[in-house]
Amino acid sequence: MELNHDTLNLEADPLESVEQAVIAEQYAYERDDTELHIAVPGSWRDHQIWFAWRPELDAMHLCASLELKVPEKRFRDACELVNRINERLYLGHFEVWSEDGSIIFRHALSLPGGEGMNAAQAAGLIGAAKEAGERLYPAFQYLIWGGKSVSEAVSAAMFETAGEA
Repeated sequence: MELNHDTLNLEADPLESVEQAVIAEQYAYERDDTELHIAVPGSWRDHQIWFAWRPELDAMHLCASLELKVPEKRFRDACELVNRINERLYLGHFEVWSEDGSIIFRHALSLPGGEGMNAAQAAGLIGAAKEAGERLYPAFQYLIWGGKSVSEAVSAAMFETAGEA
């Protein structure tokens, strides 16, 4: 299928769509030409999320810090926990950075050939990052500060609820 370039907005800035979604939700944010940083309120803490537009890759990159550092003695356990969690995620993934032990959530949206991004897509990315952080922050806390095993941390955070309370 050939793209009709007349219908593409080749000058579109995908960060504009992110900014529209952020303004609609009234989140605090800062923006420059290639990045947008937001603070999204959550149950455990505010989620620090940043978007970076990578035109050379035609990709919108999202990164959210859990603002947790893994002590060296728990690094292997944290990596195993990340692996088990990532097996169950539909969108994005967690990482433990070897450089400083930071735990982050990452996701990207491919926008090839000048394809645009809308505010609903941006809101979906923000929602995915917030949901992952809300749901899985306790697992990392149990492991790092609670001294729990990887299995205990996964069990505590990955249960599925049924029905309504």
